[in-house]
Amino acid sequence: MNSLDNITDLHLDISVCICTRNRPEDLSKALKSVEGSTYPAFEVIVSDDSTNDETKNLVVFQFPKVKYLEGPRKGLGANRNNALKTVRGSHVLFIDDDVVLNENFLEIVCNRLAKYAEQESIDNVIISGIENKNGQLIFPGEQSFLGYQNVSYKEGDRIRTVVINSAVFPFALFRHILFDEKLVYGNDEVDLTTRATQKGYKVILCPEALNFHYPSEVNRGYYEPYHDSTRIYVTFKRYFATENNTLKGLIYLPYAYMYAAARNFKYRGVRSFSETLNTFSMSLKFITDEFLTSSKY
Repeated sequence: MNSLDNITDLHLDISVCICTRNRPEDLSKALKSVEGSTYPAFEVIVSDDSTNDETKNLVVFQFPKVKYLEGPRKGLGANRNNALKTVRGSHVLFIDDDVVLNENFLEIVCNRLAKYAEQESIDNVIISGIENKNGQLIFPGEQSFLGYQNVSYKEGDRIRTVVINSAVFPFALFRHILFDEKLVYGNDEVDLTTRATQKGYKVILCPEALNFHYPSEVNRGYYEPYHDSTRIYVTFKRYFATENNTLKGLIYLPYAYMYAAARNFKYRGVRSFSETLNTFSMSLKFITDEFLTSSKY
């Protein structure tokens, strides 16, 4: 029996969404890799935050079957949600524009879902594969108290994070939970999956499903200022709201700020003052906008 035969009856239609910004050469490689998949993608959607027309021209003229969308140009969280607006598949895979889809990735994931469906419903199942990042294998990691994803899961642990470039989500999830649009870059998938698992979704690790990530240097300067501020905001949000542990959140926040200040000073000296101040002010703005001006809490 062909390895695709046992997934035909499930009607697993994978929408591959690629959010991009000023990386047409990387995006071209990503799109070509999707074309080579042994299990065909149901559709491919590119949401483009670029500041010029190079990416649009690439997609329109060289990849006419790809659905091209103008991005909102508000950051990665908003761009991911923009792609979701036109998804028609049963499941969604997000890959970065500098990722190469392994030819058998979708086939492996769909077979894993089909096998799981023999015993339980897959409506609330998120599959996370792994990625090869310039030769280093990246597995999902639980957050430390400070919010770094550097805690290895042990056998039997409840998995609450994913490797975003190798994670396949049921589209139904996004009818209830979307990406936080305050997140310009970084930690958006942690915020999404910790909220999803709190609502009963399961993350299943499938290490056989592997994609390749070749981080581009383009846009790194644009994204750099958001690293620490988004980590602090997302981790505080997890403790304070997602897990409803107010005390833990209030203990975490000053500790995270002191740690960031000390670490920045250790590695950059007095030159780190403006960077640290930016981290504090940006994360506090996120927190204020989320919790003090929102009617959700």
